[in-house]
Amino acid sequence: MYIYNTTFVVNNATFDAWQNWLDTTCKPLIHNLVPASEVDVYEVMSIENEEERTISVQWKVVTPDDLDAINKQSPVMLKQMSMDFGEKVLFFSSILRSL
Repeated sequence: MYIYNTTFVVNNATFDAWQNWLDTTCKPLIHNLVPASEVDVYEVMSIENEEERTISVQWKVVTPDDLDAINKQSPVMLKQMSMDFGEKVLFFSSILRSL
């Protein structure tokens, strides 16, 4: 199994709008691109900050081709998200493989 993880640091004032983007733009786009993918969303609890929340969005796929599809589309989608939210939502992505 492969996981395409993107960790977001979201300003609290922007959180509801960002979560709406996640639910109405990000999730549908990736599910349409890779229908067999599964997504899990977690809040990182070890980081306490009153002004922002840290969220991990993990797309789980089985094949390298599915991972490649997400890896190619995600930067395009995240660039648009960054243009919409600016510095109120920061992010980084990583790829994981189960052992």
